[in-house]
Amino acid sequence: MAHITQADLTATLPDVTSTLALAGLDGPITIIRDALGIPHVQATTTHDAFFGQGFVIAQDRLWQMDFDRFKAYGRSAEVLGASAVAADSLIRRMRFEANARVDYAAVNDRTRAMLDAYAEGVNAFIESTITPAVEYALLDLKPEPWRAFDSLAVARIRHVFMGNFEFKLWRAKLLAQVGPELTAKLFPSSDPGGLVIIPPDSEFEGFSHDGREILDASEDLTRWMTGVDSDTGDSGSNSWALSGSRTATGKPLLAGDPHRGPDTPNVYVQNHVTCPEFDAVGLSFAGLPSFIHFGHSQHVAWCVTHASADYQDLYVERLKPGAPPTYEFQGEQRAAQTHRETITVRGGVPVEIDVVVTHHGAVIMGSPEQGIGLALRYSATAEPSAWAESLLDMLYATNVDEFEEAMRPWVDPCNNMMCADLSGNISYQMRGKVPVRSLENAWVPVPCLDGNHE
Repeated sequence: MAHITQADLTATLPDVTSTLALAGLDGPITIIRDALGIPHVQATTTHDAFFGQGFVIAQDRLWQMDFDRFKAYGRSAEVLGASAVAADSLIRRMRFEANARVDYAAVNDRTRAMLDAYAEGVNAFIESTITPAVEYALLDLKPEPWRAFDSLAVARIRHVFMGNFEFKLWRAKLLAQVGPELTAKLFPSSDPGGLVIIPPDSEFEGFSHDGREILDASEDLTRWMTGVDSDTGDSGSNSWALSGSRTATGKPLLAGDPHRGPDTPNVYVQNHVTCPEFDAVGLSFAGLPSFIHFGHSQHVAWCVTHASADYQDLYVERLKPGAPPTYEFQGEQRAAQTHRETITVRGGVPVEIDVVVTHHGAVIMGSPEQGIGLALRYSATAEPSAWAESLLDMLYATNVDEFEEAMRPWVDPCNNMMCADLSGNISYQMRGKVPVRSLENAWVPVPCLDGNHE
Protein backbone atom coordinates (compact mmCIF):
# COMPACT_ATOMS: atom_id res chain seq x y z
CA MET A 1 0.00 0.00 0.00
CA ALA A 2 1.32 3.43 -0.93
CA HIS A 3 2.35 5.96 1.69
CA ILE A 4 0.10 9.01 1.40
CA THR A 5 1.17 12.49 2.46
CA GLN A 6 -0.80 15.70 2.93
CA ALA A 7 0.58 16.89 -0.39
CA ASP A 8 -0.79 13.76 -2.07
CA LEU A 9 -4.24 14.47 -0.64
CA THR A 10 -4.13 18.09 -1.76
CA ALA A 11 -3.13 17.04 -5.28
CA THR A 12 -6.34 15.02 -5.65
CA LEU A 13 -8.64 17.98 -4.99
CA PRO A 14 -10.67 19.06 -8.05
CA ASP A 15 -9.13 21.68 -10.30
CA VAL A 16 -11.76 24.43 -10.23
CA THR A 17 -9.83 27.19 -12.00
CA SER A 18 -8.45 25.84 -15.28
CA THR A 19 -10.02 26.11 -18.72
CA LEU A 20 -10.09 22.78 -20.59
CA ALA A 21 -10.46 22.15 -24.31
CA LEU A 22 -12.42 18.89 -24.58
CA ALA A 23 -13.59 17.07 -27.68
CA GLY A 24 -17.20 16.23 -28.41
CA LEU A 25 -18.93 19.34 -27.04
CA ASP A 26 -21.64 21.34 -28.78
CA GLY A 27 -20.51 24.57 -27.16
CA PRO A 28 -18.88 26.02 -24.05
CA ILE A 29 -19.71 24.63 -20.61
CA THR A 30 -19.31 26.88 -17.59
CA ILE A 31 -18.84 25.26 -14.17
CA ILE A 32 -19.15 27.49 -11.13
CA ARG A 33 -18.42 26.36 -7.59
CA ASP A 34 -20.30 28.27 -4.90
CA ALA A 35 -19.02 29.00 -1.39
CA LEU A 36 -19.95 25.47 -0.27
CA GLY A 37 -18.18 23.85 -3.21
CA ILE A 38 -21.45 22.81 -4.88
CA PRO A 39 -21.00 22.65 -8.68
CA HIS A 40 -23.32 24.59 -10.99
CA VAL A 41 -23.17 23.44 -14.61
CA GLN A 42 -24.26 25.86 -17.33
CA ALA A 43 -24.53 24.42 -20.85
CA THR A 44 -26.00 25.38 -24.21
CA THR A 45 -27.44 21.94 -25.09
CA THR A 46 -28.91 18.94 -23.29
CA HIS A 47 -25.95 16.82 -24.35
CA ASP A 48 -23.49 19.27 -22.84
CA ALA A 49 -25.57 19.59 -19.67
CA PHE A 50 -25.22 15.87 -18.92
CA PHE A 51 -21.61 15.86 -20.11
CA GLY A 52 -20.93 18.58 -17.56
CA GLN A 53 -22.85 16.76 -14.84
CA GLY A 54 -20.80 13.61 -15.44
CA PHE A 55 -17.60 15.65 -15.34
CA VAL A 56 -18.31 17.43 -12.02
CA ILE A 57 -19.64 14.32 -10.28
CA ALA A 58 -16.47 12.47 -11.31
CA GLN A 59 -14.41 15.39 -10.01
CA ASP A 60 -15.97 15.02 -6.56
CA ARG A 61 -16.97 11.35 -6.34
CA LEU A 62 -15.10 9.23 -8.89
CA TRP A 63 -13.95 6.66 -6.36
CA GLN A 64 -17.41 6.39 -4.81
CA MET A 65 -19.10 5.74 -8.14
CA ASP A 66 -16.30 3.40 -9.21
CA PHE A 67 -16.55 1.36 -6.03
CA ASP A 68 -20.32 1.13 -6.49
CA ARG A 69 -19.55 -0.25 -9.95
CA PHE A 70 -17.17 -2.82 -8.44
CA LYS A 71 -19.97 -3.89 -6.08
CA ALA A 72 -22.64 -3.95 -8.81
CA TYR A 73 -20.57 -6.28 -10.97
CA GLY A 74 -19.42 -8.58 -8.17
CA ARG A 75 -15.85 -7.33 -8.38
CA SER A 76 -15.35 -6.08 -4.82
CA ALA A 77 -12.81 -8.84 -4.13
CA GLU A 78 -10.51 -7.16 -6.65
CA VAL A 79 -10.28 -4.33 -4.14
CA LEU A 80 -10.99 -5.93 -0.76
CA GLY A 81 -9.58 -9.42 -1.17
CA ALA A 82 -11.00 -12.75 -0.02
CA SER A 83 -13.37 -11.17 2.51
CA ALA A 84 -15.55 -9.95 -0.37
CA VAL A 85 -15.84 -13.21 -2.29
CA ALA A 86 -19.13 -14.25 -0.65
CA ALA A 87 -20.77 -10.91 -1.44
CA ASP A 88 -19.40 -10.98 -4.99
CA SER A 89 -20.77 -14.49 -5.50
CA LEU A 90 -24.27 -13.36 -4.52
CA ILE A 91 -24.15 -10.30 -6.79
CA ARG A 92 -22.73 -12.26 -9.72
CA ARG A 93 -25.73 -14.57 -9.41
CA MET A 94 -28.04 -11.56 -9.69
CA ARG A 95 -26.42 -10.73 -13.07
CA PHE A 96 -26.60 -6.94 -12.80
CA GLU A 97 -24.17 -6.29 -15.65
CA ALA A 98 -26.29 -8.30 -18.09
CA ASN A 99 -29.40 -6.54 -16.77
CA ALA A 100 -27.82 -3.08 -17.18
CA ARG A 101 -26.91 -3.85 -20.80
CA VAL A 102 -30.47 -5.01 -21.54
CA ASP A 103 -32.05 -1.93 -19.93
CA TYR A 104 -29.66 0.37 -21.79
CA ALA A 105 -30.83 -1.19 -25.06
CA ALA A 106 -34.49 -0.84 -23.99
CA VAL A 107 -34.57 2.96 -23.54
CA ASN A 108 -35.39 5.44 -26.28
CA ASP A 109 -32.74 7.34 -28.21
CA ARG A 110 -33.11 10.52 -26.11
CA THR A 111 -32.43 8.65 -22.89
CA ARG A 112 -29.56 6.70 -24.39
CA ALA A 113 -28.05 10.00 -25.49
CA MET A 114 -28.31 11.27 -21.89
CA LEU A 115 -26.49 8.20 -20.54
CA ASP A 116 -23.88 8.46 -23.29
CA ALA A 117 -23.24 12.15 -22.62
CA TYR A 118 -22.89 11.55 -18.88
CA ALA A 119 -20.37 8.75 -19.52
CA GLU A 120 -18.45 11.03 -21.91
CA GLY A 121 -18.21 13.64 -19.16
CA VAL A 122 -16.93 11.11 -16.62
CA ASN A 123 -14.33 9.85 -19.06
CA ALA A 124 -13.29 13.39 -19.95
CA PHE A 125 -12.42 13.93 -16.32
CA ILE A 126 -10.58 10.60 -16.06
CA GLU A 127 -8.53 11.43 -19.14
CA SER A 128 -7.78 15.04 -18.19
CA THR A 129 -6.99 14.71 -14.50
CA ILE A 130 -3.40 14.24 -13.43
CA THR A 131 -4.13 12.80 -10.00
CA PRO A 132 -7.40 10.89 -9.44
CA ALA A 133 -8.89 10.20 -6.01
CA VAL A 134 -6.41 9.12 -3.36
CA GLU A 135 -7.99 5.68 -3.06
CA TYR A 136 -6.52 4.74 -6.43
CA ALA A 137 -3.01 5.44 -5.14
CA LEU A 138 -3.69 3.55 -1.92
CA LEU A 139 -4.86 0.50 -3.86
CA ASP A 140 -2.45 0.85 -6.79
CA LEU A 141 -5.38 1.01 -9.22
CA LYS A 142 -6.28 3.13 -12.21
CA PRO A 143 -9.86 4.19 -12.97
CA GLU A 144 -11.39 2.25 -15.83
CA PRO A 145 -13.42 4.05 -18.52
CA TRP A 146 -17.06 4.64 -17.60
CA ARG A 147 -19.59 2.93 -19.86
CA ALA A 148 -23.06 4.36 -20.33
CA PHE A 149 -24.81 1.28 -18.93
CA ASP A 150 -22.61 1.39 -15.82
CA SER A 151 -24.90 4.12 -14.50
CA LEU A 152 -27.85 1.72 -14.60
CA ALA A 153 -25.90 -0.92 -12.69
CA VAL A 154 -24.97 1.62 -10.00
CA ALA A 155 -28.65 2.46 -9.53
CA ARG A 156 -29.44 -1.24 -9.15
CA ILE A 157 -26.82 -2.00 -6.49
CA ARG A 158 -28.06 1.01 -4.52
CA HIS A 159 -31.57 -0.45 -4.42
CA VAL A 160 -31.58 -4.24 -4.49
CA PHE A 161 -31.23 -4.58 -0.73
CA MET A 162 -34.00 -2.06 -0.14
CA GLY A 163 -36.40 -4.76 -1.37
CA ASN A 164 -37.95 -7.50 0.73
CA PHE A 165 -36.44 -10.83 -0.31
CA GLU A 166 -34.29 -10.84 2.83
CA PHE A 167 -37.40 -10.49 4.99
CA LYS A 168 -38.90 -13.54 3.29
CA LEU A 169 -35.73 -15.49 4.04
CA TRP A 170 -35.79 -14.36 7.65
CA ARG A 171 -39.48 -15.17 8.06
CA ALA A 172 -38.99 -18.63 6.53
CA LYS A 173 -36.11 -19.38 8.86
CA LEU A 174 -38.29 -18.33 11.79
CA LEU A 175 -41.12 -20.52 10.49
CA ALA A 176 -38.80 -23.50 10.35
CA GLN A 177 -37.70 -22.91 13.94
CA VAL A 178 -40.88 -21.97 15.81
CA GLY A 179 -43.74 -23.09 13.57
CA PRO A 180 -46.64 -21.27 11.90
CA GLU A 181 -48.66 -20.30 14.97
CA LEU A 182 -45.95 -18.26 16.67
CA THR A 183 -44.68 -16.90 13.36
CA ALA A 184 -48.19 -15.65 12.54
CA LYS A 185 -48.33 -13.87 15.90
CA LEU A 186 -44.99 -12.19 15.23
CA PHE A 187 -46.14 -11.03 11.77
CA PRO A 188 -49.77 -9.94 12.21
CA SER A 189 -51.79 -8.42 9.40
CA SER A 190 -52.51 -4.70 9.44
CA ASP A 191 -55.49 -3.86 11.63
CA PRO A 192 -58.51 -1.94 10.32
CA GLY A 193 -58.18 1.79 10.88
CA GLY A 194 -54.42 1.84 10.40
CA LEU A 195 -52.76 4.86 8.81
CA VAL A 196 -52.22 3.92 5.20
CA ILE A 197 -52.11 5.89 1.96
CA ILE A 198 -55.25 5.10 -0.03
CA PRO A 199 -57.31 6.81 -2.75
CA PRO A 200 -59.42 9.79 -1.56
CA ASP A 201 -62.75 8.91 0.10
CA SER A 202 -61.69 5.29 0.61
CA GLU A 203 -61.31 3.37 3.84
CA PHE A 204 -59.01 0.47 4.61
CA GLU A 205 -61.02 -2.47 5.91
CA GLY A 206 -58.10 -4.64 6.94
CA PHE A 207 -57.11 -8.04 5.59
CA SER A 208 -59.35 -11.06 5.92
CA HIS A 209 -56.54 -13.38 7.03
CA ASP A 210 -54.08 -13.42 9.91
CA GLY A 211 -51.25 -15.16 8.08
CA ARG A 212 -51.67 -18.45 9.92
CA GLU A 213 -53.42 -20.19 7.03
CA ILE A 214 -50.69 -19.13 4.63
CA LEU A 215 -47.88 -20.21 6.92
CA ASP A 216 -49.61 -23.52 7.65
CA ALA A 217 -49.76 -24.20 3.93
CA SER A 218 -46.13 -23.27 3.28
CA GLU A 219 -43.75 -26.01 2.21
CA ASP A 220 -41.48 -27.29 4.97
CA LEU A 221 -38.34 -25.24 4.47
CA THR A 222 -36.45 -26.43 7.55
CA ARG A 223 -33.82 -28.25 5.53
CA TRP A 224 -33.05 -25.16 3.49
CA MET A 225 -33.50 -22.32 5.93
CA THR A 226 -31.38 -23.61 8.80
CA GLY A 227 -28.23 -21.54 8.68
CA VAL A 228 -29.58 -18.74 6.49
CA ASP A 229 -28.99 -15.33 8.08
CA SER A 230 -30.57 -12.02 7.16
CA ASP A 231 -30.65 -8.62 8.81
CA THR A 232 -33.98 -6.89 9.36
CA GLY A 233 -33.02 -3.46 10.62
CA ASP A 234 -35.39 -0.63 11.37
CA SER A 235 -36.09 1.70 8.49
CA GLY A 236 -38.44 4.39 7.34
CA SER A 237 -38.62 7.84 5.78
CA ASN A 238 -41.17 10.63 5.69
CA SER A 239 -42.30 13.44 3.45
CA TRP A 240 -45.01 16.08 3.43
CA ALA A 241 -46.49 18.77 1.25
CA LEU A 242 -48.51 21.89 2.04
CA SER A 243 -50.88 23.35 -0.54
CA GLY A 244 -50.27 26.86 -1.82
CA SER A 245 -53.68 27.81 -0.38
CA ARG A 246 -52.10 27.52 3.07
CA THR A 247 -48.84 29.40 2.50
CA ALA A 248 -48.01 33.10 2.54
CA THR A 249 -46.65 33.03 -1.01
CA GLY A 250 -49.44 30.96 -2.52
CA LYS A 251 -46.85 28.42 -3.61
CA PRO A 252 -46.76 24.91 -2.15
CA LEU A 253 -44.13 23.73 0.31
CA LEU A 254 -42.59 20.27 -0.13
CA ALA A 255 -40.22 18.42 2.19
CA GLY A 256 -38.62 14.98 2.06
CA ASP A 257 -36.65 13.23 4.80
CA PRO A 258 -34.76 10.12 3.57
CA HIS A 259 -33.60 7.70 6.25
CA ARG A 260 -30.82 6.05 4.28
CA GLY A 261 -27.92 4.46 6.11
CA PRO A 262 -24.95 6.73 6.74
CA ASP A 263 -22.23 6.58 4.09
CA THR A 264 -18.89 8.35 3.82
CA PRO A 265 -19.18 10.16 1.53
CA ASN A 266 -22.93 10.61 1.59
CA VAL A 267 -24.99 8.58 -0.88
CA TYR A 268 -26.22 11.83 -2.43
CA VAL A 269 -24.22 14.58 -4.13
CA GLN A 270 -25.71 18.05 -4.50
CA ASN A 271 -25.39 19.75 -7.86
CA HIS A 272 -27.13 22.12 -10.28
CA VAL A 273 -27.48 21.66 -14.04
CA THR A 274 -28.98 24.18 -16.46
CA CYS A 275 -29.45 24.36 -20.23
CA PRO A 276 -32.14 25.86 -22.52
CA GLU A 277 -34.37 22.81 -22.00
CA PHE A 278 -34.32 22.64 -18.18
CA ASP A 279 -32.88 24.19 -15.03
CA ALA A 280 -32.66 21.67 -12.18
CA VAL A 281 -30.95 21.43 -8.83
CA GLY A 282 -31.02 18.65 -6.28
CA LEU A 283 -29.42 15.45 -5.06
CA SER A 284 -27.96 12.87 -7.45
CA PHE A 285 -26.46 9.45 -7.01
CA ALA A 286 -22.77 9.45 -7.85
CA GLY A 287 -22.66 7.71 -11.20
CA LEU A 288 -26.25 8.35 -12.32
CA PRO A 289 -27.43 11.36 -14.35
CA SER A 290 -30.36 13.61 -13.39
CA PHE A 291 -31.82 13.88 -9.87
CA ILE A 292 -33.36 10.53 -9.07
CA HIS A 293 -34.90 11.25 -5.65
CA PHE A 294 -34.84 14.90 -4.59
CA GLY A 295 -34.77 18.07 -6.60
CA HIS A 296 -36.62 20.85 -8.33
CA SER A 297 -36.67 22.36 -11.79
CA GLN A 298 -37.98 25.78 -12.71
CA HIS A 299 -41.48 24.27 -12.74
CA VAL A 300 -41.74 21.25 -10.40
CA ALA A 301 -40.24 20.01 -7.13
CA TRP A 302 -40.14 16.34 -6.09
CA CYS A 303 -39.07 13.99 -3.33
CA VAL A 304 -39.44 10.29 -2.58
CA THR A 305 -39.64 7.93 0.37
CA HIS A 306 -39.45 4.15 0.29
CA ALA A 307 -42.89 2.58 -0.20
CA SER A 308 -41.83 -0.84 1.19
CA ALA A 309 -43.81 -2.57 -1.53
CA ASP A 310 -43.46 -6.30 -2.22
CA TYR A 311 -41.65 -6.68 -5.53
CA GLN A 312 -39.11 -9.44 -4.91
CA ASP A 313 -40.12 -13.10 -4.82
CA LEU A 314 -38.17 -16.22 -3.87
CA TYR A 315 -38.95 -19.57 -5.52
CA VAL A 316 -37.83 -22.92 -4.11
CA GLU A 317 -36.42 -24.76 -7.12
CA ARG A 318 -35.91 -28.53 -7.26
CA LEU A 319 -32.66 -28.86 -9.22
CA LYS A 320 -30.79 -31.73 -10.83
CA PRO A 321 -27.15 -31.72 -11.95
CA GLY A 322 -26.48 -32.11 -15.64
CA ALA A 323 -25.24 -30.40 -18.76
CA PRO A 324 -27.26 -28.27 -18.57
CA PRO A 325 -28.76 -28.68 -15.09
CA THR A 326 -32.55 -29.01 -14.95
CA TYR A 327 -35.36 -27.94 -12.66
CA GLU A 328 -38.84 -29.32 -12.17
CA PHE A 329 -41.91 -27.31 -13.17
CA GLN A 330 -45.45 -28.61 -13.64
CA GLY A 331 -44.31 -32.19 -14.03
CA GLU A 332 -41.56 -31.41 -16.53
CA GLN A 333 -37.80 -31.15 -16.30
CA ARG A 334 -36.77 -27.83 -17.81
CA ALA A 335 -33.24 -26.93 -18.84
CA ALA A 336 -31.70 -24.12 -16.81
CA GLN A 337 -29.30 -21.56 -18.22
CA THR A 338 -25.79 -21.59 -16.80
CA HIS A 339 -23.04 -19.00 -16.83
CA ARG A 340 -19.49 -19.50 -15.59
CA GLU A 341 -18.15 -16.52 -13.64
CA THR A 342 -14.58 -15.92 -12.47
CA ILE A 343 -14.06 -13.71 -9.42
CA THR A 344 -10.63 -12.11 -9.28
CA VAL A 345 -9.34 -11.92 -5.69
CA ARG A 346 -6.82 -9.33 -4.57
CA GLY A 347 -3.87 -11.17 -3.04
CA GLY A 348 -5.48 -14.55 -3.68
CA VAL A 349 -6.42 -17.09 -6.31
CA PRO A 350 -9.43 -16.57 -8.60
CA VAL A 351 -12.72 -18.20 -7.63
CA GLU A 352 -15.00 -19.72 -10.24
CA ILE A 353 -18.75 -20.04 -9.73
CA ASP A 354 -21.59 -21.34 -11.88
CA VAL A 355 -24.64 -19.10 -12.13
CA VAL A 356 -27.87 -21.04 -12.70
CA VAL A 357 -30.94 -19.26 -14.09
CA THR A 358 -34.50 -20.64 -14.27
CA HIS A 359 -37.52 -18.91 -15.79
CA HIS A 360 -38.17 -17.52 -12.29
CA GLY A 361 -34.79 -15.84 -12.16
CA ALA A 362 -31.24 -16.43 -11.01
CA VAL A 363 -30.62 -19.04 -8.31
CA ILE A 364 -28.99 -16.92 -5.62
CA MET A 365 -28.62 -19.70 -3.03
CA GLY A 366 -28.22 -23.44 -3.40
CA SER A 367 -27.05 -25.45 -6.41
CA PRO A 368 -27.93 -28.41 -8.63
CA GLU A 369 -25.47 -30.50 -6.60
CA GLN A 370 -27.46 -29.73 -3.45
CA GLY A 371 -30.69 -30.54 -5.25
CA ILE A 372 -32.38 -27.34 -4.15
CA GLY A 373 -32.04 -23.61 -4.70
CA LEU A 374 -33.71 -20.29 -4.21
CA ALA A 375 -34.40 -18.29 -7.38
CA LEU A 376 -34.93 -14.53 -7.06
CA ARG A 377 -37.60 -13.00 -9.26
CA TYR A 378 -37.14 -9.24 -8.99
CA SER A 379 -39.19 -6.65 -10.85
CA ALA A 380 -36.00 -4.79 -11.81
CA THR A 381 -34.40 -7.78 -13.54
CA ALA A 382 -37.35 -9.93 -14.62
CA GLU A 383 -37.64 -8.29 -18.05
CA PRO A 384 -36.11 -5.44 -20.09
CA SER A 385 -37.13 -2.06 -18.70
CA ALA A 386 -37.08 1.51 -19.97
CA TRP A 387 -37.16 2.90 -16.41
CA ALA A 388 -34.26 5.28 -17.08
CA GLU A 389 -36.47 7.32 -19.44
CA SER A 390 -38.02 8.82 -16.29
CA LEU A 391 -34.67 10.34 -15.32
CA LEU A 392 -34.78 12.56 -18.39
CA ASP A 393 -38.50 13.23 -18.74
CA MET A 394 -38.88 14.38 -15.13
CA LEU A 395 -36.65 17.37 -15.96
CA TYR A 396 -38.93 18.47 -18.81
CA ALA A 397 -42.18 18.35 -16.80
CA THR A 398 -43.91 21.74 -16.42
CA ASN A 399 -46.58 20.63 -13.89
CA VAL A 400 -47.43 17.72 -11.61
CA ASP A 401 -49.52 15.96 -14.27
CA GLU A 402 -46.60 15.87 -16.66
CA PHE A 403 -44.31 14.79 -13.86
CA GLU A 404 -46.57 11.87 -13.00
CA GLU A 405 -46.61 10.88 -16.67
CA ALA A 406 -42.82 11.03 -16.71
CA MET A 407 -42.81 8.43 -13.93
CA ARG A 408 -44.86 5.92 -15.92
CA PRO A 409 -41.86 3.78 -17.04
CA TRP A 410 -40.46 3.55 -13.50
CA VAL A 411 -40.02 0.04 -12.08
CA ASP A 412 -37.69 -0.18 -9.07
CA PRO A 413 -37.67 0.69 -6.26
CA CYS A 414 -41.29 1.39 -5.44
CA ASN A 415 -41.38 4.87 -3.93
CA ASN A 416 -43.87 7.29 -2.47
CA MET A 417 -43.44 10.15 -4.92
CA MET A 418 -44.57 13.61 -3.89
CA CYS A 419 -44.32 16.62 -6.17
CA ALA A 420 -45.54 20.20 -6.36
CA ASP A 421 -45.64 22.78 -9.13
CA LEU A 422 -45.62 26.57 -9.49
CA SER A 423 -49.39 26.67 -10.02
CA GLY A 424 -49.87 25.49 -6.45
CA ASN A 425 -50.74 21.86 -7.22
CA ILE A 426 -49.44 18.99 -5.10
CA SER A 427 -49.46 15.33 -6.04
CA TYR A 428 -48.85 11.92 -4.54
CA GLN A 429 -48.31 8.67 -6.39
CA MET A 430 -46.67 5.35 -5.64
CA ARG A 431 -44.16 5.02 -8.47
CA GLY A 432 -42.95 1.56 -9.39
CA LYS A 433 -44.34 -1.80 -10.42
CA VAL A 434 -45.67 -4.55 -8.17
CA PRO A 435 -46.14 -8.04 -9.62
CA VAL A 436 -49.56 -9.71 -9.56
CA ARG A 437 -49.29 -13.11 -7.88
CA SER A 438 -50.61 -15.19 -5.00
CA LEU A 439 -50.71 -13.88 -1.46
CA GLU A 440 -48.41 -16.67 -0.30
CA ASN A 441 -45.53 -15.02 -2.16
CA ALA A 442 -45.68 -12.10 0.26
CA TRP A 443 -44.73 -14.22 3.26
CA VAL A 444 -42.03 -16.77 2.50
CA PRO A 445 -40.24 -18.45 -0.41
CA VAL A 446 -42.83 -20.41 -2.35
CA PRO A 447 -42.71 -23.81 -4.04
CA CYS A 448 -42.81 -23.60 -7.80
CA LEU A 449 -43.54 -27.16 -8.90
CA ASP A 450 -47.26 -26.64 -9.66
CA GLY A 451 -47.06 -23.09 -11.04
CA ASN A 452 -49.65 -21.70 -8.60
CA HIS A 453 -47.39 -18.84 -7.51
CA GLU A 454 -46.30 -17.44 -10.87
